[in-house]
Amino acid sequence: MIDLSHTPVAAGDIMRPSVRISTHETLYTTLRKMIEEKRNSLTVINDDGTLAGMVTAFDILKAVLPEYLEESEVAARFANLELLKKDAERVKDTPITEFMEKDVPVMKVDGNIIEAAVIAAHSGRGRIVVVDEENKPLGILTRTELKQVVGMTLDLCGDCFAKFDEKDSNHNSS
Repeated sequence: MIDLSHTPVAAGDIMRPSVRISTHETLYTTLRKMIEEKRNSLTVINDDGTLAGMVTAFDILKAVLPEYLEESEVAARFANLELLKKDAERVKDTPITEFMEKDVPVMKVDGNIIEAAVIAAHSGRGRIVVVDEENKPLGILTRTELKQVVGMTLDLCGDCFAKFDEKDSNHNSS
């Protein structure tokens, strides 16, 4: 059980594993991996394993939709799946580096969860990449983990992080 009586709890205690993808990938392979992994974001890494950025489902939508549809609800009413298919085909080979987010919030694995909450609030972003000393991604904190921490402080969810305890006890018994 994560003990909130000793603060700070480290990001590494509650982060979820990040799903990584290389900067060499395309929109098509990125979307395929998101669908296969059932994720709405992927951590993008350079050849040396360091953080390059992040790509979200929203980034893919923005890359696929033409600007006139993005900016006009009226134009969107006249769109159809055939037009969407043509637009998706047009951009499917676009390199991930052209539409990924390069400036993403990060914190060190030993950074505390209060710091994570402050980073999320100041950046307006719900995902924070957790990195090691060499800037290599180790995991990710999402709104879910931050919400659960607040929930635990208010005794709303008992042990919101029981799944982390199971992972730790399995790891420690090996």
